[in-house]
Amino acid sequence: MSIDIEIELFGIGTLKGELSRVYAPLSTDAIVNKLPIVLRGRFSFGSKAYWTLPGIEIYKGHNPKSVKNVEKGEIIYNPKTEELLIILQDGEMPNKVNKIGRVTDNLQLLLNAKNGLNTKINRMK
Repeated sequence: MSIDIEIELFGIGTLKGELSRVYAPLSTDAIVNKLPIVLRGRFSFGSKAYWTLPGIEIYKGHNPKSVKNVEKGEIIYNPKTEELLIILQDGEMPNKVNKIGRVTDNLQLLLNAKNGLNTKINRMK
């Protein structure tokens, strides 16, 4: 089962995506229960490897399907740093993370964003 979401980057545009319970059902459910989420996003330090939304505050640990390798377009939850991340290039995380979804449309819009931009994640109607 997947839940369609939209990720609004204030003043830039909207990304489309989906959350899926397949890999991390507890983390995904906790995030879905908090929707809509509005947080200030920023790029990873020193590069544009991922867009991070710190302070998600769901306090769910890693699970048996947690991974270190991530792919472009994935939405992940990092239990160690309590942040939601949108991956902009394939890579490896320093600790295990929970995959919770994928951006399906307009991922390139994130490259126009500036650090501190308000980002809203909402269920699609």
